[in-house]
Amino acid sequence: MAILVRLLRITLVTILCIVVFAALFEFLYAIPRYHANGGVGNPYSPPLFYALLWGVVFRAPGYLFNGTVPLLFVLAVAEWKATKGWLWYLAIWLIAGLLATGFSITDSFKLAATLLAAAAISYLYWILAGKSARSWPHIWRMREPNAGRKLLNYAAYVVLAYLGYQLSGYLYYGGKLLWVTVVSEPGPGTPPFKAQYKREVTASQKVAMVDFPDPASCLRKAETDELTVDRLKEMDWDSIDNDEEANVCMFRLLGSYGDVSYATDWFKAQGFDVPNAFSSARPYIGSDGTQRVVGMYSIRKKGPKFPTKGFVRRAFKSIPYGMSVDATWSKDGKQLLWVKTSYSTL
Repeated sequence: MAILVRLLRITLVTILCIVVFAALFEFLYAIPRYHANGGVGNPYSPPLFYALLWGVVFRAPGYLFNGTVPLLFVLAVAEWKATKGWLWYLAIWLIAGLLATGFSITDSFKLAATLLAAAAISYLYWILAGKSARSWPHIWRMREPNAGRKLLNYAAYVVLAYLGYQLSGYLYYGGKLLWVTVVSEPGPGTPPFKAQYKREVTASQKVAMVDFPDPASCLRKAETDELTVDRLKEMDWDSIDNDEEANVCMFRLLGSYGDVSYATDWFKAQGFDVPNAFSSARPYIGSDGTQRVVGMYSIRKKGPKFPTKGFVRRAFKSIPYGMSVDATWSKDGKQLLWVKTSYSTL
């Protein structure tokens, strides 16, 4: 029971600290920009507290989704090792903060905001949980043992095993990121994947390109390998775990059609709604002449499109109320240029 209660405390404190870090980081990072824009003297400059709101509403969900499990595992190890020194927690939160904000060494304001926020949060965690690490066993031993406590102890070990399992997934994905970045960069695949506005392909996109190198790898299993017009509509959403994989697969499938005219039917086959002003018949024409078709998906009504498994992961993906996919074609509508997924949160 004591282990379970302690794990619950560490989990809740970690979640609190991640949310506070997101808000504090956004606030600190907004200060120099706020003053550069005229501060209080500029009536068009939004109040600084908006940065706190932005951090809690928009930053925190992503940090919680990507960082909670790895941090919990590291902090659980610190608990097991009876780590009570604040400097250890400072190091943990500094590394976590730098990873979360992207090691922005070239942006001095962002780096300073990260370091200050991480230092403050490390002290908060130390006060709430760190300095009492491993101080509970002797108190618990003074109590009379019973079957109920033993059962709860086993439950605590199950929770630890689950955290370890989740961490193994993060480590595996991290290994793939390292592989495509340092060891072997993948080819563009078929059809050749392109990032938006011809930007450099990110490491996570490269991993998705390796996992989904062609249209067939994005489709549900079937008896035939022939890529007919209807077959290309059978995207295997169960195999999609993140936005990069979704974008790569949608690019592979939509790009396999001859032109933009097939886009509306394809989106509708996936359960998306296509506005008339952004359809294949009437694509939105950008200032550069490119043609865009947009698929809209209501997360509020239908639940997240992906991932299709995992209660916690689906819960995080349920935070936005809608998802949209922009598919942009060339001026003549013959070549798919890129696919972008975005979300509506407020």
